[in-house]
Amino acid sequence: MSEQEQIHRVFDKVQAHRRIAELIRRFSTNRRSVHETALEGLDLRECRQILDLGCAFGLFTEKLGGRVSPEAVVTGVDVIETYGPLYLEACRRAGIRGRFFSEGASVLGTFEDGSFDLILCSYALYFFPGAIPDIARLLRGEGVFVAITHHRQNAGEMISLIKGILDARGQYHERDLPVEVITGRFSAENGEALLKPWFARIDTIDFPNRLVFPSRDVERVLEYFRFKSPLYFADTGLDPGAVIPAVSERIRQVASGQRGITITKDDRIFICTRPSGRQGRSRRERP
Repeated sequence: MSEQEQIHRVFDKVQAHRRIAELIRRFSTNRRSVHETALEGLDLRECRQILDLGCAFGLFTEKLGGRVSPEAVVTGVDVIETYGPLYLEACRRAGIRGRFFSEGASVLGTFEDGSFDLILCSYALYFFPGAIPDIARLLRGEGVFVAITHHRQNAGEMISLIKGILDARGQYHERDLPVEVITGRFSAENGEALLKPWFARIDTIDFPNRLVFPSRDVERVLEYFRFKSPLYFADTGLDPGAVIPAVSERIRQVASGQRGITITKDDRIFICTRPSGRQGRSRRERP
């Protein structure tokens, strides 16, 4: 199964994705919105052309309401076509004109240099970190790029539990699970190094958080796990039909014994300005 197929296996379930987003809000110890935290202190009143990469159903875009120019147009980009109507509805709630492209990051090559005043990317850049030079190219000189991503140890408790079960079954041999590989491509730990060649200024904001599920809410933990499961097991050679029930039973045991389950969900926000460095050449000048 290709990574693109993995993404579709998870995120094609649009309504399930919305439920998981609400579940994360409900069980988070950090009661603030990470998207609002990312935008605090930024003067976006003159932003007219906005790009939201990996926009999904518009959680980040919706937080722009009242912050950007009344003339603003926001372009949402994702690979899941069925997000389109939900994303445009989020734009309407924010009072911003919107449009939607389902071609994913490949559409960036069709936009002219310096097309956007503001570019957003929330929990998606690890799917296409190779797009960073294009993001810098598309950002105007006074523009802002805001990216939100996970720490490498995101959901470490869940990953350790799964690996323990696989070890006990003789099915794991010190390999990273697919979700670890994906998260590691653009994380809190390596994000600044990946961005630095393309932006002269990078500010960071840490967003510490945990998901705490009391034992009575173990079914919500299982819902979270099952939603993410294609990113845990795809291309591992494992049979999800056999492994998922074993993991689910172990989650129930742990939740009962510990009076609940805690899952680490620490994030980092990158605020990038002054696009510069090696991205200086325009798209048309590249070899």
